[in-house]
Amino acid sequence: MTPSQSPLPQDPIKVAANALADVHDTDVFFYNSSIYRPWDDQIIAAACDRKRRTNITMLLVTGGGNPDAAYRIARCFQSLYKKFTCVVAGFCKSSGTLMLTGANELAMGDGGELGPLDVQMSKKDELFESESGLTVMSALDALREKSFSSFENFLMTVKKRSANRVTFKTAAEYASKLTVGLFTPIYQQIDPMHIGEASRSQAVGHNYGLRLSYYGKNISAESLEKLISGYPSHGFVIDRSEAKGLFHVVREPNKEENHLIKALGAKASDPLEEQAVRAFLADEKGESHATANTSGTTTVRARRRRSAAAAGEGAGPQPVVGRPAAAS
Repeated sequence: MTPSQSPLPQDPIKVAANALADVHDTDVFFYNSSIYRPWDDQIIAAACDRKRRTNITMLLVTGGGNPDAAYRIARCFQSLYKKFTCVVAGFCKSSGTLMLTGANELAMGDGGELGPLDVQMSKKDELFESESGLTVMSALDALREKSFSSFENFLMTVKKRSANRVTFKTAAEYASKLTVGLFTPIYQQIDPMHIGEASRSQAVGHNYGLRLSYYGKNISAESLEKLISGYPSHGFVIDRSEAKGLFHVVREPNKEENHLIKALGAKASDPLEEQAVRAFLADEKGESHATANTSGTTTVRARRRRSAAAAGEGAGPQPVVGRPAAAS
């Protein structure tokens, strides 16, 4: 390099990612995107083709998506790396939470936000709209409770107002007829096929979660069940304090992870508006961190490495938007 030439400024994101990779012997993957196919295939191919370090750290920002794709990505990282760490600095919902059940540890920032695991299903008679499978099951539970309490109320009222002159058998028959007459029109609106679909959609999240947690060993079966059915809404906020009651290992981001989060800025916590990022950020194992030659142009090897590492990466910085309602 001649005295008149100066090195190109280093990308702060790349510098922070390489520092994290070197200190903790970990590949660094940044996922800011919804979760759908075929992106899982692209990520698996990129992970298999690179020179890998011992561990994997994934910084995850997502509103959710397809549970099948989420499962495949998490299983890939489990099988290729000794330790799988998920870092959540902001918004991570639904199928993103499913990915977390496969991690060995969870690092959550002060603004980290998880969501329940109830899988979404297509809304009946609607296009491009979804609903939680728990909505249908909760409706059935509520109807069952209401019908029983109505029967009980009718029975006791008949006995009380008749001053016990009406026998229990007769009062029960009256109460039964009144309850059936009241709730039959409601139950007739229920589609058994829709109930079956709701039940199966919940079974998807439960079974994938069990398989991922078997290898991740960071969440119990009881906590997994709570994630699936223990919250009143799909968008319910699970912060770091509550996550500590669900997962075995939940910590604050370490120094190197915090540096990367700061370098990424808003992209580390808020979903990108259009072109998402799904890419390895740090250099491959054994490669030099230098990214430019003496003439100031990127080397062919560096270009090829970035191309192989990127799995559906958006070109250049992308605008971020406010946090949307959680997807499936």
